[in-house]
Amino acid sequence: MTKVAAGAGWAGVTLPVRVHDLLLSLAGRLDDDALADARELLASTEVDRALELIVGSLAAGPIPVTRVERDELTELMVAAHCDPAVVERIELIETAVSTTHKFSAGKIGGVGADQGVAEATIQVLDVLPDIRAVWAVWRLTPAGAASGPVPHRIVLIRIGPTGSGPATAYRVEHALRRAGLTASVEVLRDSTESSDYHHSAMRYATSVPLERTSSKPPVTKAWKERATADTKPVATPEPWIPQASDGEADDDQELTLLRELQEELARREGGDKPGWKSSESYDWQEANRSTLVNGVPLQQKEKS
Repeated sequence: MTKVAAGAGWAGVTLPVRVHDLLLSLAGRLDDDALADARELLASTEVDRALELIVGSLAAGPIPVTRVERDELTELMVAAHCDPAVVERIELIETAVSTTHKFSAGKIGGVGADQGVAEATIQVLDVLPDIRAVWAVWRLTPAGAASGPVPHRIVLIRIGPTGSGPATAYRVEHALRRAGLTASVEVLRDSTESSDYHHSAMRYATSVPLERTSSKPPVTKAWKERATADTKPVATPEPWIPQASDGEADDDQELTLLRELQEELARREGGDKPGWKSSESYDWQEANRSTLVNGVPLQQKEKS
């Protein structure tokens, strides 16, 4: 399987996971609709279109990024066969960006942020791998240049090493939308540190109790205690550098879940998309090796 080589801390991490972690770092800075659209494209394995949307939204904002973040965006655009020149249009700042948002642990209009979340997502979460815990919180402040209405519900999900960030984010958000709940779904991996935005959200978040029919690992309070621990502010926060994944087994799991999502999306649209025929065998490792070109996977080789 081909791995995407990149800067420090990224060895062995597949492209969709890198983009997923980039979206986590932009939460609270990029508007909620742009984040949701980019995550849906990512779950559909349209990595190039997701990156083009992210870069375009940052440039149009304008929403500034650090030099480390801009370098990462450039590498991702090149890896996805996109034109990296547009990245130069993004405003650059020298120090790490710190966004200040207010969150509420109470009810808004008599409704708690966790209300209805368990009922809307239980069937989806029950079949997704390695879901450790779920929380919900109201964000009271707008985000991004094209901000939506507030208060805005944030659902935070913690996954283990075999969980899929892109697949979980899309499927949970889709389940909430079907139930009439508008929310941003932030899926945090055990191998990554939470940003200031997620750190603040977790301080006020309410745990969502989930009754699962399948066997899941026990949920502990260790991560939330670590994520919400008081820390002293620093003048120049550390740049965002997510950690690597745990190996090829995790990468295979990620590709399998993204494949299943692609097939599900095709069925919802009334038929299979060209190049992704469910009735034929397709080599997904070969697809990962060949990558995408302008959002369209390279054609499958004809069988002899």
